Amino acid sequence: MPRDASRTVAARQRRWRIGIAAMGLLLVLTLAGVGWLQARQYEALNGTRRYQDDYLVWSLFQFETEYLKLRLALEQAAGPSVGVDPDQVAQRYEIFVSRLNLVESEHAALVLAHHPDYQRTVARAQDFVRWADALPLNGALIREHPQRIAEIVARLEPLADPIRDLSLTSTHHVAQDVTRRNEIIRNQSRVSLGLTAALSAMTLLFAAVIYRQFRGLERYGDKQKALAARLNEAQREADAANRAKTVFLANMSHELRTPLQGLLGMLGLIKEAPLTPAQQDQLKAANDCARHLLAVLGDILDVTRMEAGGLSIAPEPLQLGALVRELEALSRPQAAAKRLALHFGIDDDVPGWVLADPTRLRQILLNLLSNALKFCDRGQVGCQLRRGVGPLGEDLLMFEVSDTGPGIDAQTQARLFQRFSQGDASTSRRHGGAGLGLEISRRLARAMGGDIHVQSAPGQGARFTLALPLRAGADLPPGRMVPAEAAATAPSTPLKGPSATSAALTTSAASAEDAPVTGLRVLVSEDNPTNRIVIEAMLERLGHRPTLCENGLQALHALRQQAFDVVLMDLHTPQMDGFEATRRMRELPPPRGRLPIIAFSADAFEESRQKADDAGISAFLAKPVELETLRACLQSLAPSPARPEAA
Repeated sequence: MPRDASRTVAARQRRWRIGIAAMGLLLVLTLAGVGWLQARQYEALNGTRRYQDDYLVWSLFQFETEYLKLRLALEQAAGPSVGVDPDQVAQRYEIFVSRLNLVESEHAALVLAHHPDYQRTVARAQDFVRWADALPLNGALIREHPQRIAEIVARLEPLADPIRDLSLTSTHHVAQDVTRRNEIIRNQSRVSLGLTAALSAMTLLFAAVIYRQFRGLERYGDKQKALAARLNEAQREADAANRAKTVFLANMSHELRTPLQGLLGMLGLIKEAPLTPAQQDQLKAANDCARHLLAVLGDILDVTRMEAGGLSIAPEPLQLGALVRELEALSRPQAAAKRLALHFGIDDDVPGWVLADPTRLRQILLNLLSNALKFCDRGQVGCQLRRGVGPLGEDLLMFEVSDTGPGIDAQTQARLFQRFSQGDASTSRRHGGAGLGLEISRRLARAMGGDIHVQSAPGQGARFTLALPLRAGADLPPGRMVPAEAAATAPSTPLKGPSATSAALTTSAASAEDAPVTGLRVLVSEDNPTNRIVIEAMLERLGHRPTLCENGLQALHALRQQAFDVVLMDLHTPQMDGFEATRRMRELPPPRGRLPIIAFSADAFEESRQKADDAGISAFLAKPVELETLRACLQSLAPSPARPEAA
């Protein structure tokens, strides 16, 4: 295919070269024709001028001749010996007058106007004609008054020398004028021919320049093609590296979240056992460490997703009151542990419903509240919702998270939103964290069309303001309210990132008014032995009957042989992964092909979620999954025959 394209380009370039050469030849031929035409015009102009000047000379010669003939005829008519017809004499006079009219013509006047002899001679001839016309000079006068002929001859005789001189003068003048005009025309023709030659040379030079430029463009095109090929190769390598990076991160996410699922699951099960106060403190410390590790992992994965362009914003109707109650419930345990006052409020002019991404908004606010609770040792932490106006007059929704902590100096504020930057950068590190939370929060805020700003001074606390475009939503039925986490189930350290999404997962079906669903026959596909133990214990604690498999292929065989109510599917298992197993299950006839299938995976990337949706997954739970989150998910997806109590 590239070789055919190269041949096409080469053929097109050959056609361009031939076209340019033909254009240059055509210009040369055209200019040659112009030169030939100018030469013909020169010849024609010479001929025209010569004929006109010859006609003038001939007219003056005829005028002189007719003068002499008239004079001779009058002299003969006056003599006694020769008989002359008077009418012929009168005719000679008329011919003389007509020749005088030719001498008075426009052409003769233009040529001889500056010669005084011409003006005087014509004037004297005109005077004679007026005098003769007054007689009048005709045949009757000559017959009846022959004595007056002598008077006529006497008046005509003084015109002889002026007429002869005028004829000679005109001949010399016309000859000089013709010579001068011919010289001018020859000079102009030489200049014109020179210009034509110059134009021809310039045309050839122009054609040569075009050809040279075309050759340069051809070489440039070859370089560009080579560069494009290298860029395409580099793009393919970059895409391959990006895919490898994505696969690596997915594998790392799976490898890190899988043991965390076992760790947190086991800690959750131990928490239900009778423990001494010392053991409870030790268990709480272990649980906090595990959750902190999970939060750091979530931050790192969020940053990598943003760098890979995998960040997605999904606005939906959101009830701000429910969101505030949820944030308060999640933040209260940490505030109570440090004996901090906690205040949440919403201004009266803030709409009840807005369009926003609840997951991303919750993640940002939890991070800001967690930082405020972490750095504030006494006083209070508050979160206030109000309306604002942007620089262009647009309506804004403002979330102000404030604290009475030590404050932040200007130098620290300048690097506060940079990666791995922390408010406490000292070596003592009284406050933990990877320094990614604020950078992630600002990126999320800007992806939602807003931003985060900070106002603080040392010793005066800090105020972080999240400003988002206010898009009010219509009032929705209560069933669409954003769920709030119960305070009793909130972790001691608020979660961030994907963990916050999992921790907040619940639906209207899991509300307090619904009776708990138990007795579900749950098919579990999980390749990790520890996680199989954990999920089995969690399901039994919830009152369900689990059936455990090690991979998707075993789960598919089990579903074909037995009846189940729900399937918990790990997406990454040997022999057959969860995606393929889900597609195979959806191909089974009802009711097995319509069972709720819950993805239960440590791969929390958006690509995996989309792939799971395409395969037919009903819900997605990112590991580690807590007991209450699992309870809420099963409650929402339980088939109606299993509600509310199994036999």
